[in-house]
Amino acid sequence: MAKVLKNKYNSTGERCVDACLNYGELRYINEDGSPMNIEIPCDKYEEAVSDFEDRIREGIIHQNVETKEVLKRGAFTYNQAKNIAIDGKVRGLAFFEIDGSVECDHILGMSGSIEYALALWNGDSAKEALLKSIIRAMKVYGEEFINGLNLDNTVDINSYIRFAKNVSTMDYITDIKLYKSRNYAIDNEIQIEGIGGKIKNIGAMNLILGLIGSLIGLILIQISTNFGKLIDNKILFLVLNLLFISTGGWIFMSVPKRIIDKYVKHNTKMIMDLFNEELEKVTYDNLLTEKEAHIVLKNITKGEVSKLLIDMKGSVNKKVSSNNLVSKESKFMLDARKTVVLPSEYDIKEGLSKLVGSYNEKLTSEYNIDSI
Repeated sequence: MAKVLKNKYNSTGERCVDACLNYGELRYINEDGSPMNIEIPCDKYEEAVSDFEDRIREGIIHQNVETKEVLKRGAFTYNQAKNIAIDGKVRGLAFFEIDGSVECDHILGMSGSIEYALALWNGDSAKEALLKSIIRAMKVYGEEFINGLNLDNTVDINSYIRFAKNVSTMDYITDIKLYKSRNYAIDNEIQIEGIGGKIKNIGAMNLILGLIGSLIGLILIQISTNFGKLIDNKILFLVLNLLFISTGGWIFMSVPKRIIDKYVKHNTKMIMDLFNEELEKVTYDNLLTEKEAHIVLKNITKGEVSKLLIDMKGSVNKKVSSNNLVSKESKFMLDARKTVVLPSEYDIKEGLSKLVGSYNEKLTSEYNIDSI
């Protein structure tokens, strides 16, 4: 049976370290007496490292250990893991209210398990999600992930270790893209329908302004040519007339659109900025996948964006209004997430074997060597 990778996601770095210790002794030790790697949330990692080193200097931690050999930086923040755990859609991931801790009881560890779920929610197959989760776990734990598996004696352990040491190049070697947080924003070119009678009135003046522009163009060409007396070629004179008339009409007809665009931009910029700020926050904290974020944006912008922005313009607290809308739409998406059962040890071994095999084939092909 493979070892469960340890992870201590707490609200502060100090609490993360507290969870790793038992009366000054390391709580988690390997069979050979070496310290076990502990995954720490990425946003609490520096604080945890600093606190751990302070305790070593003060003699509170009795063992002589290298801090960064014990504490490993996770791929996700405390709040991200907490939100996923509270949602209850990933089996093996739990939130404990008594101390606010988040723990994952699985051999992929916290980051690997969350990566697996995110890949599935983004529409990947179970096999694709499995490969991503293994790479993510190895990026966090390195060789410890290999050592924690109960591998068969037939396995070339050296090739597996070599694979683990070069996991930082996995994006290049395997063409597998892990989850990456991105900023999403509503289409800033969307215009508000019915923002006011001014826009409708300006739009109605298109034809009149076009005619005026054409007339001005005609007058200009007539004056500049002394009513055609300065040009002997009648065809050229006719072409110039048509050119000035059409150009004048086009210039004047483009004025309303420019005024509308400027008016809409001026009146909605703050609201759009607030909306996008809330969308960015919800997307980051809840680890919305690319597929989920696009659905949220589509649901918001499909038909009701005009009404939304108008309502927000009349709201006393526009930030609250934008937050409510984004939270409501994203909640629908989060509720729609399917429950994820994490892969078995057998599946992980099979996936790892495939990754190592592909890696070795890639190296053999690129460097033209017969064996690795």
